[in-house]
Amino acid sequence: MPGPKTHDIFYREFKRKLSLETLSSFPHYDQYRIFAQGHDFLIYHDFYKIFNQKRLDKNVENSELLQEFYFPEFVYQYLKMAERMDVIEDEQVRLFIGPGYIMHHMLDAYTHPLIIYYAGDHTRDPKRDTWQHGIVETLLDIYLMAKKEGKDASSYPVYKDFSFDVKRIRKALIAILDESLKSTYQIQNGGKIFLTAMGQVELFTRHLKCDPNGAKRKLFDSLDPILKGTSSFSYHRNIEEVYPYLNEEHALWLNPMDASVESHDSFMDLYDKALIDGACMVDSLEKLCKKGTIHRDDVYSIIPNIASTHGLEGNQKIKIRNTKKW
Repeated sequence: MPGPKTHDIFYREFKRKLSLETLSSFPHYDQYRIFAQGHDFLIYHDFYKIFNQKRLDKNVENSELLQEFYFPEFVYQYLKMAERMDVIEDEQVRLFIGPGYIMHHMLDAYTHPLIIYYAGDHTRDPKRDTWQHGIVETLLDIYLMAKKEGKDASSYPVYKDFSFDVKRIRKALIAILDESLKSTYQIQNGGKIFLTAMGQVELFTRHLKCDPNGAKRKLFDSLDPILKGTSSFSYHRNIEEVYPYLNEEHALWLNPMDASVESHDSFMDLYDKALIDGACMVDSLEKLCKKGTIHRDDVYSIIPNIASTHGLEGNQKIKIRNTKKW
């Protein structure tokens, strides 16, 4: 899962790739940047209860379900429920699933294999001293904030970018998420979880990411041996640290789960491909929604069965086999 700012920036850039017809359906596109956090809402939900390991493990377990299993089926169940509730034409409902949820998943699917290859697993390994994957995702946030927004992440009050009034969320969207998450993944009260998390991303970035004087980084580094992963939180880092992980020299790398899948793409190559390919996907889905009748085969013809963790076919548990040897 690339970090919160990477997805936030991607969401805003994605708007420029959509067709004029699609954009005409999204007059309030910019007001729903929070939707870009997709399935990561399950990670941000009650993040501050960091010592409640059982709760955190359940959040991670549910998030991994959404990342690796039944991606097109969930999209179908979501849209079918919206059709049944007669809200398929609601802008908020479609912004969440298209530019928000689907494109979060696809950006992960495109870029995650490279991040894993260069930085290791996306889950915290208690046997390792440092969760390098999390650190690299923070570095990518810092890099894109500088490159795309001209912001210094170490001093910018990043939490302001995630301020969102959850009262703006329609009850219909909560109900759709409740039913579609339950029918696809047996997750109970998923709509309420997502809704609560939408208001917690600002807290997450305020208390863990924003670190103007570097004091939090010192604290998080000291806690890392116990809590595993806290060293990845703070944005108080040198941007130069990111460059070994961007693959700007276009060296050969392997999909970390399947060595037969080779690439020379850089991180930004993959980021740009996700923008272009994703726009075709969301444009097609918009046309389908405007027909007003949702069929499973139509959704499956648009939404690929792809896992966001490794970019390969979904609905399978596979292990990391290839990583860069530094």
